Amino acid sequence: MFRSTGRLRYSPTINGSTNRRDGGTTKWWLVVDCDPEIGRYYRTLYSMWTYKTSTLQQPAWSAHISIVRNERPPNEKAWKKYAGKPIEYTYIPKLEFNGIYVWLPVICDQALDIREELGLSREPYYSLHLTIGNRKEEMGAL
Repeated sequence: MFRSTGRLRYSPTINGSTNRRDGGTTKWWLVVDCDPEIGRYYRTLYSMWTYKTSTLQQPAWSAHISIVRNERPPNEKAWKKYAGKPIEYTYIPKLEFNGIYVWLPVICDQALDIREELGLSREPYYSLHLTIGNRKEEMGAL
């Protein structure tokens, strides 16, 4: 396991837009901006692992951890409370893959505390993970 630090970002925009290409909004999203070199490193490893027959594109928010994924929090007063603050997390260097997205499992009690403070379930629907890339372009899933 490895430790790193990122910064909290509320309602992140994608390419300067407030709306996602799929019509959804990013208003009730909270992500941790992670060191982009972590993503670059693991995308390179992925390419080597596939004998350079497959590549990953960088996620829209670069390497990131999603803490809140389009969930309007019951305690909106706590929204943006920690904007720009650093947060430490631990990631497990084991690539996981669902056919499109590639990620690393993450442990971060502080992120779960923030969810709880917002009035959300401590455990998100998708467990905490560091998204490092996707195969959308390669699969024509844009």
